[in-house]
Formats: sequence, C-alpha cells, structure tokens
Amino acid sequence: MNCCGSVGETTMDATYVEWMKNLPIELHNEAITKLAIPGTHDSFAFYLSRHAGPDMDANLRRLHVLISPIIKNWSITQSLTFAEQLQIGIRYFDLRVCRTTNESQSKRSPFTFTHGLLGGLVRDGLEEINEFLNQHSKEVVLLDFNHFYDFTDQCGHEQLIELIDEIFGAKICTTAETILECTLNYLWNKQQQVILLYERNRDQCSAYMNRIGHFFQICQSPWPNTPRADDLFRFLDEKISTSRSTSCVNVLQGQLTPDSATIQNNPFSSLQSQARETNRRLIEWLASRQRDPSLLDGVNVVICDFANRQFAEVVIKLNHKSLTSL
Repeated sequence: MNCCGSVGETTMDATYVEWMKNLPIELHNEAITKLAIPGTHDSFAFYLSRHAGPDMDANLRRLHVLISPIIKNWSITQSLTFAEQLQIGIRYFDLRVCRTTNESQSKRSPFTFTHGLLGGLVRDGLEEINEFLNQHSKEVVLLDFNHFYDFTDQCGHEQLIELIDEIFGAKICTTAETILECTLNYLWNKQQQVILLYERNRDQCSAYMNRIGHFFQICQSPWPNTPRADDLFRFLDEKISTSRSTSCVNVLQGQLTPDSATIQNNPFSSLQSQARETNRRLIEWLASRQRDPSLLDGVNVVICDFANRQFAEVVIKLNHKSLTSL
C-alpha cells in the first residue's frame, strides 16, 4: 500500500510524524483554522470490497457484478492506510459512513465506510487512528463525518456518536464553544486530540450528540466536480483569491472527479493513474501559497486522492514559510 516509494519515506522522522508538536512556538496559540493541514479525500477508501454500497449509482448497481474490477479501480482513492497516512502527516480525514447490513459484521461494528463499494468497519478505522493518538499525545486530528447512508432510528446518528465517544473518549474536544478557541495550546492543556466535524443540523441532534460533538456544519468544502485538471486549478485559484472566514474549517479539494465519459474512454485505467499528474501539479501549486485562509493565497485544510509524503510535506511547510513572509 506504499505510494511513496521506499519504506523510509513512509516511516518518516519525528519532524513529520509529530509535526504539530514541532511547530514554531509562535503558532501554538493560532486557531486550528489558520494552520495549513494536509488531509485526504475519501480517506478510508484504501480498502474497498466488491460489494455495492448504498451510494453506488443505480445504473452501475445493475452492472457491478460484471464490471466490479473497473468500478473498484475508479472508487479506490488512497493507497495508504489510516496509520500510514498519519505517519506522513495527514491530520484531516474525510469520512463517509453507512449502516452495516451484514449480520456477522454488525456484531463488531454497526457501521462501515462506503465509496460506491463497501469499505472497512468504522470501528476498526477509528481504533487505528486512536492508537496513533495514544502514541503521539500532541498530535490533533480533524474527523469530518459528512455523508451518511441507510441510517435508521434504531441505528443512526446517536449510535455513531456513541461509537466515536467509546473509542476516543476524553480525547474529543467538547469544551470549546467555537472552533476559533481550538488552538494547539488549548487542546494540549485540555489533553484533547480529536476535533469532531459533523455534517448534521445541530437542531436535529439529541442532547447526547450536543454534549459529545460540538462542531456541526462548520466545514466549508467546495467541490470542484471536474474531470479536467485545468478547470480544477482555475477553481482553486478562484477560491484563494478572496479572504475566507476562519470561524469555520476551510477545505480545498485538490482532486479530479471522473465523469462517465472519462471512465468509458479509459475503462482499464484508475483514479490512481489520474491522480499522479494532478498531484504533481497540486504540489507545485501549493509551494507558492501560505497558511491562513483569511489571507490572499492562504490555505487551511488541503485534500487530495492518493496522498503521499511530498504532498503532506509541502502543506506542512507552509506553516513555517508564513512566519517569514507575513
């Protein structure tokens, strides 16, 4: 699953494994929304089964048994596991969840990840992230739960929040009233390492959910929705050309979205093949930016498909560059 070349590149030195801990002291009191943070798109889709998920297109669903390998090649978005992503510096995770219908699986976890095809169990993925946090007490992750499928009153949001709470417990930030309060110093002092972003209307949440997950619908993540790289970078240029509020998490999506024509014309290609050139251009594009989306050319969270060390490194380095350029 190593997309970065040699083993040494995924087992990076502590500068990147613990890059938040090692940020300049001047940034310890900056809101998390002003830092440059590398993330991944469909972070869990390094593993997908051949079973159709509830989000699969209806037309593909009728054919998926026949063309399952093709669908899989165009659905897998990452080649590094959660643990490997964390090792290279990824700190934002894009998570899409559905209710588990497999009875044997549901005994361990009532939820699974999904991206057209069913992925791994949510419990397993979150436990992998929690293990990393146990070993690196000053690293902070943003978990963005933003798509939910097949939820019911018996197995839905309250049960998912209970699962998140069971795994992370006191690591979840529940004390800050606004995201602007979430500086590294604040989180370190509270021994909190998980910022839960939940795309659910606060008014529809139970009292239990309000107590556990503070940050509802505060993630701004405009979707480029284009299969063409030139259009993607025009979209990104436009987004950073104006000041954006730091009272929310600002996500720049640096990945292409293949349309039906792209897949039909390249049935034996894959998202990974498409991402190679896009990521090369994205890394070059990012090198001339700075942290803090309230500034011209400033970024907060940046995500892509098939994230690698070079991508994470260029985003992390913006936090150091900005100290000399502002």
